Amino acid sequence: MFEKLFDLWHREDLLQQALKDALEMMKLAKTIFEKSVEAFLYDKSSDPQEIYDMDKHINHYEIKIRRKILEHLTISPEQDITAALVLSTITVDIERLGDFSKNFYELSEFYSGSISENGAIEQLYVNTNEMFDKTTHAFADADSVLALDVMEMHTKNAADAENIIHELLQNHKGLSSSQAVAEVLSARYFKRISAHLKNIASSVVNPFDRIGYKPTE
Repeated sequence: MFEKLFDLWHREDLLQQALKDALEMMKLAKTIFEKSVEAFLYDKSSDPQEIYDMDKHINHYEIKIRRKILEHLTISPEQDITAALVLSTITVDIERLGDFSKNFYELSEFYSGSISENGAIEQLYVNTNEMFDKTTHAFADADSVLALDVMEMHTKNAADAENIIHELLQNHKGLSSSQAVAEVLSARYFKRISAHLKNIASSVVNPFDRIGYKPTE
């Protein structure tokens, strides 16, 4: 299904420009993700203005993409409708990636100190960071194998995040209340980011009406 979008790389029109803008959104979202999570996990200093500026750029890209899609369909209302719908849907997920990633930085401002000693949460970061790269490549290259791999990774991430939350709610001995809350929230954020990456990857292998769901049998 995504081959219809992949074909846009060989054209020069508004829809192709929108596709390139979506990839720029992905790059910005990944940068926010890395900077924000490392501020939270490892207590690394980050420039908050830089993070908020990148988030604003993501929002501006989303508006530009909508405008280009609308203009394209106004000029050619019978062409590329499916590709336009897919791009519109995907950009919503990418915008949410920026928002949830930014939440990690905001969390680091409320909780002072590193929590990198929690190996399960650190592994969620490693896995989700890998998902970002794989999703971007699957999205750009119409790689269905890579897209399916991303979807499988989300299944594991979601289960791991739920296990972390369950264990912390049942027993957080040795942790302060603030650290326990911070770790629960971080597990939730990782799960949501992973889910949005899964949604984007699903557009490579699924018809429009099943974006965000498991591939059809």
